Amino acid sequence: MLRYSFLTRIIGFSSLALAGPLTIKQHSIQWINCSSNIPQPLQGVALPCTLPSTLHCGKIDVPMDYTKPIGPDNMISLGFSMYRPEKPIGLINFFGLGGPNAETASYGWALALNLTQAAPLAGLENFDVLALDSRGTFQSNALNCTIGDYVVPPSFPSNEAEFSAYQAAVTKFANSCSTQTKPEGILAHLSTNEAIQDWDLLRAALGYDTMHALTWSYGTFGAVKYAKMFPKNVGRFVLDGIIPPGLDNFNLVDQQIVAVNRLLLRADAFCINDAACPFHTAGKGSVPQAFNTILDRAIAGDYPNITSDDVRAMVYLAYLSSSPNFTALNGVLAAALNNDTTGLTYSAFGPIYTPGFLPVLQTICLDQTLQNNTFAGFDSLRQRISQNDTAQIQYSQILSLMGLCGGWPYKAKSNVALKTDIPMLLLTSDFDLNTPTEGSTFEFQQTSKSTLVVRHGDGHVTSLIPGPARSAAFSFLTTGVFPTATNQSLVSVFPPGTPRDPISDPYVVPIGPNVTTAEV
Repeated sequence: MLRYSFLTRIIGFSSLALAGPLTIKQHSIQWINCSSNIPQPLQGVALPCTLPSTLHCGKIDVPMDYTKPIGPDNMISLGFSMYRPEKPIGLINFFGLGGPNAETASYGWALALNLTQAAPLAGLENFDVLALDSRGTFQSNALNCTIGDYVVPPSFPSNEAEFSAYQAAVTKFANSCSTQTKPEGILAHLSTNEAIQDWDLLRAALGYDTMHALTWSYGTFGAVKYAKMFPKNVGRFVLDGIIPPGLDNFNLVDQQIVAVNRLLLRADAFCINDAACPFHTAGKGSVPQAFNTILDRAIAGDYPNITSDDVRAMVYLAYLSSSPNFTALNGVLAAALNNDTTGLTYSAFGPIYTPGFLPVLQTICLDQTLQNNTFAGFDSLRQRISQNDTAQIQYSQILSLMGLCGGWPYKAKSNVALKTDIPMLLLTSDFDLNTPTEGSTFEFQQTSKSTLVVRHGDGHVTSLIPGPARSAAFSFLTTGVFPTATNQSLVSVFPPGTPRDPISDPYVVPIGPNVTTAEV
C-alpha cells in the first residue's frame, strides 16, 4: 500500500511561530510548530537545530464542499508553510510545479533555510511567500490510496476490451482512495475550482486585500480561474508554462504531439552542435532517422526486451519531457542501434513513474471535460492526432490522462475558455513539451491586457532557467512593471494586443553543450 499521507517526523529542535491565530470570520489560521511538521521531501535532510524566524507553518480549516456551510462533516484541514520577512511588501502565492498535486510546502522551508531547492524563488525575499499543499495531498488532508502492482501502461488500448481494462484499473485505484480517506465524499471536491477558493480564503485569513502569484505548469490553470472568479483580489500574476481553460481534448493532445516532434528535431540540432554526439558526423536528420530505425526494428520484433510502445513512451517521458536530456537521448538511441535497449526499457521505468503520475488524476479528471468517453471516441482522437505526428511518436501524456480519466468516478462538467481583462504576465518557451507553447498563445488571446514573454529555448518552466525571460518575470513581480516589446535571440516580448510571431525553427534557436542562457 502506498500512502499519500506522509507522516511527519518529530525531531528535537525548536521553531519560532507567529503569534495567532488571526481570525477572519469563522476561518482561523492555526500557527503550528514547524519542527513537528516537516514536509516529506525534507524528512531525513540535516536541518538546523533552531529554525529561522522567517519560517512559519500553519493549518486552516476550510469547507470540503464550498456550496455548503463548513461543519464537522464538511471540513478539511489545509497545511502550508510560509517564508515571512520582518516587513513584507506583499503576499505571493507560489503554486504548481509537477502538475496538480505536487508537494509544495517544502518551498517555504527552502526559501527560509536558503536551500538549493529555493533557487527558483530567489529575488522574492521581500515578500510573504505562501507554499500551500493542494487539498487531498501531503499536509492538506492527503488521500490514502492503494496502487498495488498497477503500472501505467506505455501502450494505448486498441479495442473495446482493452479500453475497459485500461479504465477499470483507474476505477479500482479511485475506489481505494474513496474507502480509505476521510471525510467521506472528498474525491468529488478536489478540482481547481475548489483549490482557488482555498487560495482566496487563505489570502483573506492572512489579512491581505490582494495576492500576487507565481504559478507554474498546471498551477496556471488555477491562476486563470482565480483571476476570473476573484478579479478584485488579483495583484501581479505570473503564469509560467500555461495550460489554459477552454482547450478541447483534440487540441490538448495534438499540441503535445506537435511539441514532441519539435523536441526530436531539437535533439537533432543539439547533435549537430555537439562533437561528442554519436550521430554528429552524420549531419542533419540523423537523430530522427535513428529513432525511426529503432521504431521499425521494435515493430519487427528485433528487440526481445522492448516493444515499439516502450520506445515511444520512453523517448517522450524519460528524455524529452520537463527538462529534455538530449545528450542522454542521443546516447540511448546509439546504444539501441547496437542492440543495447537498456535505456528504452519501460518495465524498469514504469513502476517509478506510476506513483507520481496517478495523484494527478484526482484533480485533472475533475477539470478537463471528456468530449467522448468511449473506445470509438478515444480511437478517433488517436487517428486525428496522427496527421501531425511526422515521426510517428504516437505517445502523449495528456492522451494517457484522457483515457484514464474515463475510469475516474467523478467527471468535469465543463471547461470553457475564460476571457479576462486582468493584466497578467504569461511565460512560455518555444520547445516546452509538458505545456506546449500553443496553449500560451491561446491564453494570450483570451487575456486582452496581458503581456506574453517567449523564451527561445527548451524545458518546461522558465522560472527555473536563468536568463532574460526569468528576469522579466521577477522584475514584474517585484516592481509591477511589464517588460517592453523586444525580439532577441533568447527572448521575445509581445505587449497586449500584438500578434505573436511564429514558433521558432528548432534548428535556429541556439542549442548545444556550449550554449548558455546569459542575459542579452
